[in-house]
Amino acid sequence: MTRTDQHAAEVEAQEALLRGIEFMRDLDRVEIARLIGATEDAHFDEGAVIVEEGAPADALYLLAAGQVEVSVQADGGERVITYLSAPAAFGEFGVLLSHRSATVRAVTRVQTWRLPRGRFERLVSDHPSLGLSVARQLAGNIIRRERDRIGAPPLAVAKARAVPSATRASSPWRGRVAGATVALAVPALLWWLPPPPGLSTEGWRVMAILLGGAIAWLLEPIPDFAVALAVGAAWGIGGFAPPSVVLSGFASSSWLLAVAAIGISAAMASSGLLFRAALALLRVFPATERGQVAGLLVGGAVITPFVPSVIGRVATVAPIARDLAEALGRPRSPAIAFAAVVGATVFGPIFLTGVITNFLVLSLLPAADQTRFDWIGWLLAAAPAGVILLLGSAIVLLLRAPASPAHVSAAVRRSQERSLGRMSRRELVALIALGVFAFGLLLQPFLRADAAWIGLVAMLVAIGGGALDRQTFRSGIDWSTVTFFGVLIGSAAVLRAVGVDRWIAGSLEPIARSLGDPVWTIALLAAVTIAVRLLLPMIPAGFLLLITLVPAASELGLDGWVVGFVVATLAFTWLLPRQYEVIRMTRGLTGGQMFTERDAVWFGIATTAVALIALALSIPFWRAMGLL
Repeated sequence: MTRTDQHAAEVEAQEALLRGIEFMRDLDRVEIARLIGATEDAHFDEGAVIVEEGAPADALYLLAAGQVEVSVQADGGERVITYLSAPAAFGEFGVLLSHRSATVRAVTRVQTWRLPRGRFERLVSDHPSLGLSVARQLAGNIIRRERDRIGAPPLAVAKARAVPSATRASSPWRGRVAGATVALAVPALLWWLPPPPGLSTEGWRVMAILLGGAIAWLLEPIPDFAVALAVGAAWGIGGFAPPSVVLSGFASSSWLLAVAAIGISAAMASSGLLFRAALALLRVFPATERGQVAGLLVGGAVITPFVPSVIGRVATVAPIARDLAEALGRPRSPAIAFAAVVGATVFGPIFLTGVITNFLVLSLLPAADQTRFDWIGWLLAAAPAGVILLLGSAIVLLLRAPASPAHVSAAVRRSQERSLGRMSRRELVALIALGVFAFGLLLQPFLRADAAWIGLVAMLVAIGGGALDRQTFRSGIDWSTVTFFGVLIGSAAVLRAVGVDRWIAGSLEPIARSLGDPVWTIALLAAVTIAVRLLLPMIPAGFLLLITLVPAASELGLDGWVVGFVVATLAFTWLLPRQYEVIRMTRGLTGGQMFTERDAVWFGIATTAVALIALALSIPFWRAMGLL
């Protein structure tokens, strides 16, 4: 056997040993390869002590050749409890406990592969489910040993029926391939057709690529941010715009402000400040189901301007809603579930820092309007709609919340307070960073500084104080959405470069003129937004409508802010729950027990109706402000 063949055989043996460990058998080939690279070859002579009971635990051992005995101290002496022959593994507790629980001694000459504890811990941090698998195996071992000790028969464990691999793997890939084929075929068919009157060939092809992206967002052959990158790459390869234009969004003030705001949100969430704030708000309201529904709704409205990440808000409040429902003895409580959803979403357009799409709207406005709609100016224009959204949503939710006598236990509240304890240093730093951000935006007209710099200074406070560490910066910020956002801002510049914005504006002008009153234009805009939301998920639908319609606002007889606000407000409503990422996420975070599909449809229709009423009643106020 050549040295190469011998090495290959050793690698295969190592892999077989690792696969033989129950909690490692489901690792993918990449992780197995990394673990093999981290192992150390260690040989021991007959009689050598490999690990000693009570010594610091530092590694897991894979027994490649030979035999070992495992013993413990008992009755004043050493008692052998088992023998292990290769292939086998020992020292599993060595990657979990601080000290060895037994002594392992070589019976014959032994060859082992030693896996250091630090490498295993890094693997568990990358794959949290592995820690659960280890715990399950060790618990099973303990139960088996205890039953053997008292002579009880082994437990009969039913095996789960395996799903054929072909069924499990082929179906999603078929759907992805079909979706990608349609998304590529439609723009390919349109590519050589003559453009509509008033639109150049370059503009027509840019629109064809964007249409392909919309189809991909609908069919989801790849993630939505990857679709956005693909659209930008297609524009660049097609020569319609240079990289400095396609990727210009990543250098914009709006993009930098969004990153800073989401970074501060991540610091608040990871430090526990956001959870503490949510609980504090809920304690203000009565401990009944209706009281906690009101608390979740109002709490969401209060937290929204400080946490522009919708996903972050939902991830925080959905588990709290689940715990509240269980504490009330009502595990199925759609009113509590949707109070969390509505409170965490629909108020986003009311505050400039309430949701990332608001920064996109700001970037699409003329320079004069960007100055006008600072944090206070934005809130002033949105305030009437915000009040109606709050009151209307409260009526809808409270009508579906029964007036039950159940109360959230005071003991539960006290336990939560004790577990949180005093505010930690990280929470304090996150609160200071939030204060810098909030007061900086309020004082922006006097500071005469770009809001992006205020956000970056606040984020640096969070980083410098340890509230936003390296790990949180990587995982706490939704980089997929941030990437999507940067590409979409650049998309607006591409559409301007090839004249698509002028063509859209020119096409919409006769429609607006025929409608006459801007009220009917807003009604048409609302209908279009709802129709698009029936086809596309929230994020791509909102971005696509904003980059095409906000620049054409003047031809519609509306201010760009009004167009952006109408689109953003209705993008957060839903008629088809499966088209709304937030509903799917909430169902997962609450265990799928709190509401049914029918509940989601009912609340979606009601929320959409409330949003339409809020927009309609805001029109007189917008007229007075000169926005119509």
